[in-house]
Amino acid sequence: MRTRIDGLTAAESCLFLTNAAGVILRHWVGDDALMARLAKLDIEPGFLVSETTLGTTSGSTLITATPTFVRGPEHFGMQFLEFTSAGMVITHPVTQRIVGSINLISRFRDTSPLAVPWVCDIATEVERCLLDAATTAEQGLMRAFVNERRDARHAVVAVNEKTVVANAAATRMLGSVDQAVLWEYAARVLSDPGAADQPAALGGPRPVVIDHHTVVSDGSVIGVVLKLKRAEVRNTEGPAIVELPGMVGHSERWTALLNQLARTHASPGVLLVGERGVGKSAIARACCTTSYREIDAAASAADPQWVTNIAAPALNAPDHSTVIIHHLDQLAPAMVTSLCDALTHRPAPSRVFATSATWPHRDHATDPALVTFPTVISVPPLSERSADLPVLVAHFTAEAGADREPVQWMPDALRALARVDWSDNIAGLKRLVTQIVSETGYSYISAKELPTHLAAITSRRRLVGLERAEATAIVDAIKTAGGNKHQAAAKLGIARSTLYRKMRSLGIDMDDAVL
Repeated sequence: MRTRIDGLTAAESCLFLTNAAGVILRHWVGDDALMARLAKLDIEPGFLVSETTLGTTSGSTLITATPTFVRGPEHFGMQFLEFTSAGMVITHPVTQRIVGSINLISRFRDTSPLAVPWVCDIATEVERCLLDAATTAEQGLMRAFVNERRDARHAVVAVNEKTVVANAAATRMLGSVDQAVLWEYAARVLSDPGAADQPAALGGPRPVVIDHHTVVSDGSVIGVVLKLKRAEVRNTEGPAIVELPGMVGHSERWTALLNQLARTHASPGVLLVGERGVGKSAIARACCTTSYREIDAAASAADPQWVTNIAAPALNAPDHSTVIIHHLDQLAPAMVTSLCDALTHRPAPSRVFATSATWPHRDHATDPALVTFPTVISVPPLSERSADLPVLVAHFTAEAGADREPVQWMPDALRALARVDWSDNIAGLKRLVTQIVSETGYSYISAKELPTHLAAITSRRRLVGLERAEATAIVDAIKTAGGNKHQAAAKLGIARSTLYRKMRSLGIDMDDAVL
């Protein structure tokens, strides 16, 4: 390799290496005048040379996955008419994924038919080096995988940062969305072995329980082997789990909620307590098997006679329909006793559901809410239903895309959504999914289709305050510049080297940032 680089001086050429996105990682130039000329054309580390940015160049090899040879006028951009470029992709020998490309640029007058075999030879050498470097870790991971999969009936998956190997049983068990959650779980184990000690479960009619152990070589964690099994269904006495129309989930917390609702089917008053956006109102509506009326206690702040004018007529309706009271916690304090009296003495044997963001004061035995609502159920936040994320996304996608071709979420997008701290819980997730599905024309949604603010908050480490604002500004500038780091840095008013340093410190992925 060193001999080839030394030969660039005699050939008056430039050799450069890119990643899979087409960003130049390193370059070697044998002629100072050529280096200066190429620098003006942004052919230097940090700049994007993919076909989507420059049109037809040697970078097109990342699209075709074949050797590319583009001479003078064959280039799409007029600025490259005086050059000839040759390129070849670099494929990882283990994963068989394209990881980058090697490219050679020379002046058009120096065009040589040997350029293509030359870059192909270099690509082969790089792939051989990747194989040598990966052999120890990959073989260690494969040995651990083989040891665990001796019984073909058991589902086994081996994962490291770039590789997933699964036996047939695991492949049959996992859907595409489950694979994304599984990868995210494995990533947590790899980054912090103690962070995933708690049992984890995937979605499905029966949850998939994950057991894991890390694979260590020379004192370093090189991967993780996951053993999957279907959770046992226990035969318990009591009512069956209720089904809530239009609502989905299979996680342990969601199943526990359904069990609670089933056991309270005869309760005259049910208070649903939970954070904003967890679905309290939707659950109340789904529990109504007959007609129902809805009233909002938040309106009591503007209506001193709210109990008399709104609540009492709904509770005393002759059709005995179920009543849903929203935002009970926002009821004007002076009206709490009046509403509870109206609930307690209503003549109709109708059920009442109420929603609240806060719990009643359990230390007060005379709390009107506890007296009026004998059943109080906690609705879990989305952070406690991580196993339900894939099915929730699929459900909201189907609702939003009913009039278009099916949409599939890619694993990287689901992994990004799993890292979000959803302050609006289910409502926030539904709002985002609906927006993306409605606005995009793609059949596949990757992390690059997510809004800018999510790209910042789902970086490799959790960002808060000023750091989050800074990351959002950086990602937004890169998007606006079409991936051109030089233009993004200029827009931000900082040097390109400063931009790279900030991206590394904030954990913004260089590849994912090229949008």
